[in-house]
Amino acid sequence: MREADLPRGAPLFIGSYGVSPKLAARVHALPNARYAPMFHIQPGWFWERRRLDRPATRKLLARNPRSDRLAGPLPALEQLLRLPTATRVSWGAELGSRFRDALRAEAVADTWQLDEIVAECAGSQGAPYRELTRGVLRGLALGRPVLGDRTSRGLVWWAKTALVLPSRRLTPELTAFWRMLDRACLGLIGEEYPDFAGDPRAAARRAAVGHDRLRRGGPVRQSLARKYIAGLTPGFRLAPGLGGNTRRLPRAEAERWRATFLAVRGTAHVSGFAEFNFRFENSSARVIRELLSELAPLL
Repeated sequence: MREADLPRGAPLFIGSYGVSPKLAARVHALPNARYAPMFHIQPGWFWERRRLDRPATRKLLARNPRSDRLAGPLPALEQLLRLPTATRVSWGAELGSRFRDALRAEAVADTWQLDEIVAECAGSQGAPYRELTRGVLRGLALGRPVLGDRTSRGLVWWAKTALVLPSRRLTPELTAFWRMLDRACLGLIGEEYPDFAGDPRAAARRAAVGHDRLRRGGPVRQSLARKYIAGLTPGFRLAPGLGGNTRRLPRAEAERWRATFLAVRGTAHVSGFAEFNFRFENSSARVIRELLSELAPLL
């Protein structure tokens, strides 16, 4: 990143899973860089219990004594999806607030990232997943005001298999989801993850379908469309669902394909680009340097 010839003033958001003061210091040493740790909704450490020190716990309970009922483990995901809507949203908000607890404890982050709006959100039985996600977004965006949290908008990743969601008929539940997403969202990252195969221009047009659906929606979805960021990977670490150089093209040819795809996407009203999975074959200095040289003219 230090060597990249990026435009002066182009904002960079960099983060990985969890909060790391050491990584935050390295990010903040870069020009125009913001540290944005990533959290995911799937069951794990944050599901186990609320982690606050005693003064913060007393302050929270003094304002809302009933909040103690959400201090323990979240219900198992299958059970959570069967609970009443209000209960499910409350547990989601608690989970998002636990993410904010981690950010508050270290006080090194500029914003956050959420992984992700899952494929199930767009399914025929997607309402419970959307309600859980809506709660998490509320907790992340609003935090716990009694503990000093201010509203913070972040970057939300949107699974490729969920990009059909804007075509769903609006219901009161879905309208509430779009409004909360727009309220919480600084940038909406569509995981396009193309295979480096065929005509890259045609692939770029196909990748824009989810974004185009947002642009054709009502005012809230159009607001989200203006925040849309095209998400890819460098393309050389192959994993299910992440696209990339699946046809094993020679590296120079694969890079030319990717550069053309990015250039076409850059003309289609995107507000930026996001890159995921800088691991193994995607982590070499040469790969990253070439990728950034392709992105620089588009920022």
